[in-house]
Amino acid sequence: MTVRQTCCRFGASRSVFGFAVVAVTAVAILAGWPAHAASPLSGRDSDPVVMNGSQLPSFTGLAPESVVGFCYHKGWTQIPIQIDECAVNDFGVVYDSIPLGVTTLGYTDAGTFMGSDPDDGFDDDDELVFMARDTGERAAWSAPDPAGVVPGTRIEVLISDPNTSDSGYIYLFETDGSLHPGAGLDYVTYNFVLLSGPYLTTYNTLSGPNPENSEVITPAYRTHFSDRWIRDELNIFTGGATGVEILDRHKNLFAPGNCGRSENTFSAGEGAFFANIDGPVRAIRSYIGANSGPFTQRDHFFYADRHDVVTRLRVHAISSVMDFYDYSPAALGMIYYNDFNTAGVDIDGSPVETVTPGAINWEMVTGAQGTLVHIGVLDTDIPGLGYTSYYLDDATPPVTQCTGDDHAYGSSGLYVDQPIPNTDPGLGPAYRFVMTRTVYVEAPNQPVSTATTRHAQVALPLTTTVSPVTAAHSPGVSPPLLLGQNFPNPFSRTTRFVVTAPPGESFTVRIFDVGGKLVKTLIDKAHGQRIIGWDGRDKNGLRVASGIYFYQFTSKQFTQTRKMVLVD
Repeated sequence: MTVRQTCCRFGASRSVFGFAVVAVTAVAILAGWPAHAASPLSGRDSDPVVMNGSQLPSFTGLAPESVVGFCYHKGWTQIPIQIDECAVNDFGVVYDSIPLGVTTLGYTDAGTFMGSDPDDGFDDDDELVFMARDTGERAAWSAPDPAGVVPGTRIEVLISDPNTSDSGYIYLFETDGSLHPGAGLDYVTYNFVLLSGPYLTTYNTLSGPNPENSEVITPAYRTHFSDRWIRDELNIFTGGATGVEILDRHKNLFAPGNCGRSENTFSAGEGAFFANIDGPVRAIRSYIGANSGPFTQRDHFFYADRHDVVTRLRVHAISSVMDFYDYSPAALGMIYYNDFNTAGVDIDGSPVETVTPGAINWEMVTGAQGTLVHIGVLDTDIPGLGYTSYYLDDATPPVTQCTGDDHAYGSSGLYVDQPIPNTDPGLGPAYRFVMTRTVYVEAPNQPVSTATTRHAQVALPLTTTVSPVTAAHSPGVSPPLLLGQNFPNPFSRTTRFVVTAPPGESFTVRIFDVGGKLVKTLIDKAHGQRIIGWDGRDKNGLRVASGIYFYQFTSKQFTQTRKMVLVD
């Protein structure tokens, strides 16, 4: 499956647009990177690889701390991995109330009312994550296992970049108890500090504000939260950036100057946290509650030099919605770009320069202060829904600044400027509306090519192929080809491919979208060799949207995944 196969991703029609901020650099992290040679996927150093437990059936039921990772460069080096547990829970439980009959699959946390995963072993919906930069070369079957692992538990994971055909490997093992999954490293530090005291006893889920002094820190960047939805500081350190604080607010409004709903009002209303997780590879901050959208959810994923923000709109019909960054006076002198405006405009507080609005693919803000590359994905099944972009650079803006300071310095981001029908499942039939913002944090003064490269990488994420290492493998020989490439590819109506099960084993073939959502199970518990066709319809018989899909073969010993493209 793709690296985006996470327990909280959803898919449908998919538009890629630039509205997120990320810093991308090759700096050492808090406790340093593992001491190994450069990764064969060095162009994807900032990207995580996220796998579901269903892809790793041989580890099912193990305690999460029992799985460890290694790369191979003329010998074994342990790398940090992280397992985050997920479970289905009722929204009422998350609010420490009675069940409401509306559920979601979310991250679990003993420090919130979501609680620990009822299944405390590594199960199908849990996530295992590591960094692409920690991949290495392929280890021969004959290479002795590293010290500290249970013999015969080696799992090989091939990570492939569809943009370049580059690939790398990591290896997963069960530890004998002498190794820790973090490998003694810590790439991100998340300090969740609720000013009232412990979350379980002092957080007011019925009404805010609930002030915080929370921050996320890596050697590449630092960011700060003062309440559930209020992110109000950002510093970039990587590549010699000045480190000044350049963010006024990450803002959320209905429309420019419409102050009835904002990140301030969201935080002042009811709300709760699913999870606050500080792991060796990533930090997760997951919460719900946005005024009359009590089930509206935002998940932050913080990596060493990348930040993903996933917002799931669950609210009654609304007129429009905005999600944008407003910068602080310290951002003066930076340059703003997007793919409609590749010449760039100065962030100087003067509205003289014109920025053409539209359905942009990426945004970039760069200068001596550092660089943020914003790329996003809109997943929705709302027919005909479109979006445009927003930009305002004016020290004395003509519209009211609802939150933050009184200036609009390089204010920029996504603007869905048309009505959005009901997205709240608690109110009846609901559409899906999910925005994913990917933010790369880069060194100062980047060219436009940096943004276009990152956009291409988000559009075609890394893929994984999982194989146990058994005596059936000769030294240095690839696992058997069990899943053929579909033909034709791309296709518009029907495509076919050949699958072959190892002797004595059954297999299942499933279709997933780019967000990791199961679209259809084509065949389950079959044997032998089959020619399988797919007509582009989901499990309900409905024609799916054009785009990239993945088909996955799973047997007891092997998991293999390939990509196909459906066109209208």
